Amino acid sequence: MEISFWKMHGAGNDFVLVDDRQRRFPLENREWIRRLCDRHLGIGCEGILLIQPARSPDAHFRMRFINPDGSEVEMCGNGARCIARLAYDLGIAPRKMCIETRAGDVRAEVLDTGVEVELTPPRGWRMNQTIRTRKGRTVEYHFVDTGVPHAVVIVRGLSRVDVVGLGREIRWHSEFAPAGTNVDFVSVEDGELHVRTYERGVEAETPACGTGITAAALVAARLGLVTSPVTVISAGGDRLKVSFKVSGESFSGVRLSGPAEYVFKGTVELPAQQEKGDRH
Repeated sequence: MEISFWKMHGAGNDFVLVDDRQRRFPLENREWIRRLCDRHLGIGCEGILLIQPARSPDAHFRMRFINPDGSEVEMCGNGARCIARLAYDLGIAPRKMCIETRAGDVRAEVLDTGVEVELTPPRGWRMNQTIRTRKGRTVEYHFVDTGVPHAVVIVRGLSRVDVVGLGREIRWHSEFAPAGTNVDFVSVEDGELHVRTYERGVEAETPACGTGITAAALVAARLGLVTSPVTVISAGGDRLKVSFKVSGESFSGVRLSGPAEYVFKGTVELPAQQEKGDRH
């Protein structure tokens, strides 16, 4: 049995999207998911996005985000923009919509120039922290959860940072156990932010991370380095905008705006023994 999919990207962060309102996608088959996400053995992507029926009375649909290793996480900012555009184009949701996620309900609007999402309020702030890596390096970081956890490291010479090596050490550090954290390396240049991200689940640097770009902007604002709206340039070269309202140390109305582009549409064969998929 086949299912249709759409390949999309948000600022180079690429996804496979499936209209799974019939609940046929085999969420429990992690080996098949790994092959599907593999760029040599499958379609290739940094995550799978599923449109499922909403359980929240206020939402138009439920978004589920699956990492290439088969694990599920709460939220993805670039993915939310892509799934919002697809849901609008398929007639599943209006231009202004509410998306149910594991991080909470997220508002989105499909614009003529891209998609804007209003993320859940940031939480879990830990500013001006330090950890010591296994290689004996002391790293200063700031932590915030923008739907998923992020450790933000302000650096100079962003191009010289060992994003994979150092990012992996921080991602698996006991300070962030058991869930781990995404790691964002950020530099400030001419009032704009440049961000490179090591993503858990992908276990590699990715061209962009929406929640990481948002975390970087909020941390930089807390440090007095930028004010809203903030232009953030991803590793892939795309320019995104993060806007927010500030009251003391609290942030509200956090919005992320950027591209959500189609790459191609296709079909993929479901594994025969898993055609009924996961009913959770």
